[in-house]
Amino acid sequence: MDDIATGFRLGQRGFFPWGTRFDALVPGPMERGPAFHELPCPEACGFATLYAELQAPRRDRPVMIVAYELAGTDMPAKDILARLVIAFGAPDRIERDELSPYATSSSHVVLYAAWRAAGGRHLGLSIYGAPRASPFGDGIGKLYVGWGDDAAAATPWRAAWTAANAALAATAQSPGDLTMFSVSYDVCTAAGHGSAERCLATPESLDTPEPIARRLGPRGFALWSDAARARWHLSTRDVTVRLGEAETSPIRVANIAPARGGGYASIDAGSWWVRCAWNSRTIEDAARALERIAGLVVERHTGHDA
Repeated sequence: MDDIATGFRLGQRGFFPWGTRFDALVPGPMERGPAFHELPCPEACGFATLYAELQAPRRDRPVMIVAYELAGTDMPAKDILARLVIAFGAPDRIERDELSPYATSSSHVVLYAAWRAAGGRHLGLSIYGAPRASPFGDGIGKLYVGWGDDAAAATPWRAAWTAANAALAATAQSPGDLTMFSVSYDVCTAAGHGSAERCLATPESLDTPEPIARRLGPRGFALWSDAARARWHLSTRDVTVRLGEAETSPIRVANIAPARGGGYASIDAGSWWVRCAWNSRTIEDAARALERIAGLVVERHTGHDA
């Protein structure tokens, strides 16, 4: 079990150090958002398992968590927990729910324990109320192993992200066009998302330069360009994205009518977003301004808030 300090095992595929990129293990086209993939895996950390689920912030980023589905054996859950306690000490957190009316359901977790393991790594254990079906067989719970070091994981991308922020700050000293808008709800914020997390998950999410940020409140956003009106940006007080890049194109504009939900209007550009009420004049005005910019791709979406 001690090797979780340096990496993770994937059955016969072998041992992989922390820092191994998801797309090195699961080749495929780049897609937005978090990456997940299940691989057969008959053993992990000394336990019989069915499969391993790899989890990464994006396909081109390192695997940060491996979740092993525990196979049903003669070993009771208390013995699985006991072996982990022997190896890693008492859990930093433990929760039990065996008395719940759902305690015999496969969708219910009756035991959860978590450790801060060797080298700052994370270890977690979940036990289900009943075996849970999967394409690999019936599992009794999950064993989670996590890298737990966002700063180290982000190191290969930090210099490029820092340089992009510096270039954006320089551009904002003398912007060309600048149009400000205000919506009914608080907008996209970087609160709680450090630079390492953004380098890993949303590298297009840059810090809004001070000359732009000081003009925006918690419900304001701006569409602005560089002095030559060649590069365009969307900003909230905290977060800015450069438009027309792979991560921010197409721009999605939605006007979703009330149904079960109250409806909404929104603009999304990669990880950047603003929301307002259905048929929002502000969202429509901003959408039309975006559509007038040569080269930008704007997609319109309608429907009902089911």
